[in-house]
Amino acid sequence: MKSKTVPILFVLAAALIAGLFFISQKLLSKDDESSTRARIVTPKSSSTGNAENETSASSFESEKYETFVPLYSGETLISTLTIDINNDGYDDEVIIVRKANSQNLWVVAALIDSESGLYERLEPIETEFTRTRTFSYMGLDVTGEHKNALVYQGVSDDGNYVMKIYLCVEQRGRNVLRNIGDFSCDGTVFIQQTERSESYALALSKGESFSVWVYKSDTAKPDSADGKQKASVGQNQIQQEYKWNPANQQYELAREIKVTAGRLAATELSRIQDGTVETFAAFLEGLWYKTSNSDGNIRYLYFNYPENEIIQLYKDTQEVYEWEDSKLRHNGIYLTAVNADIMNLHRRFDIALINTDEVKVTLRDDINLIISENTQWDGNYKKMSLQGTFGDAENKEVGEYYRELKKGDVWTTADSTVSIQFSDFTYSLTNSGITENGVFAAGKIGSYDVIQFRSDFEASLLSEAYTMQFGTKTITETVKRKTVEKVVTDYDTITFTPVKITSTDCFAIEGKSYILTRETAE
Repeated sequence: MKSKTVPILFVLAAALIAGLFFISQKLLSKDDESSTRARIVTPKSSSTGNAENETSASSFESEKYETFVPLYSGETLISTLTIDINNDGYDDEVIIVRKANSQNLWVVAALIDSESGLYERLEPIETEFTRTRTFSYMGLDVTGEHKNALVYQGVSDDGNYVMKIYLCVEQRGRNVLRNIGDFSCDGTVFIQQTERSESYALALSKGESFSVWVYKSDTAKPDSADGKQKASVGQNQIQQEYKWNPANQQYELAREIKVTAGRLAATELSRIQDGTVETFAAFLEGLWYKTSNSDGNIRYLYFNYPENEIIQLYKDTQEVYEWEDSKLRHNGIYLTAVNADIMNLHRRFDIALINTDEVKVTLRDDINLIISENTQWDGNYKKMSLQGTFGDAENKEVGEYYRELKKGDVWTTADSTVSIQFSDFTYSLTNSGITENGVFAAGKIGSYDVIQFRSDFEASLLSEAYTMQFGTKTITETVKRKTVEKVVTDYDTITFTPVKITSTDCFAIEGKSYILTRETAE
């Protein structure tokens, strides 16, 4: 009995090993087949070139994308997004394609069959966009019902801002994308995201739906003489809030606010909006600060059109973006930029003109992720009215400092450990035999005379900014045959006190102060 049992066990073990080998080979071959994916092709036809209105393909289209969704004849893959769009717990795909017979971008959603692993394409949606740089799309639970909606938005070729929102629903046994929000205006459209409860995050309850705000120009107003309507100069603005109506399964107008921008001078408005990107970019050039900051720290935006740079400043952190593309709108401009360090991070700046020194900025990212920090940058920004005084030698008080510092003399501390020599907007500092070079600028902040340093080296002995104060000395002079003492400014002594600069003022911070004395020739 025992002798018969042993051979049977060997036969069963061999069969089990063979079965495992067969299954593993099948799985490997399946993986190999699924790895063959559609790839992006950038066509060189003239029609596509005209649609993009540029000689080279945009960075958005030049990136390589892959998809499991079958492409039809004449379709070119532009971009892909992986989201669960029908709320079945499986990742579906949304792709952007071009068609050979159309210049517009098309949105194609495809649902995955969990059993077969194949994708079912839904009816494609033709967008109003031909240029990828002014177009973005994402998945977002706007209704608070734990269902991802498909949202696409951007500036169309006619200069209007367009946003459309779709939900995947079942109609007559078929899955379709139903439009629940259709917005278009000459201003801007954005989704007002609010913080939801912890129970929503744990999927224990529904969340508050997000409102959609539409900003557009008031194109007509009543004439005070005869009551008739006449076109306005575009200074007034209409703000509309759309809210989700669960009963009608649609976004509906909840309230409308009319805002009169009487402070915006018509002549200045027409000058800024003369129809050229260069004029509006020149208006933007410089430093802007956010007027409302809930966290107590000021956020800054610096626009540098000649160098094609946009810089975001917050605390001790700065992000540099390469200014790629600009498109004018009726009351503003739409900018596309790429992070200088993270090349696949595309950021879009939607800027609307509020006043001659104020703009409204809305930011959009294209990394297929929702980053709540971005909302901290959205808001109204004012131009630094005092920034023009920096480097302005015509200012009388600042000019005195420039004149004395740039005489070429060497300024030293009392112990002679630190010496600085200034020239035309550059300085050279020596400390214990180590030389540091850089640039400087002086200006007026509030009632203070301030000097700022920017070293050529990563580490600098100096702080970024100091207040400047000449010393004083007592001299004697004869007045009406009497000798009197008089306190005068000592231009051979200057004190640098470290400060932190705000938009309208500055205040002292911890750091080393320097009392410098001009070296005089023996």
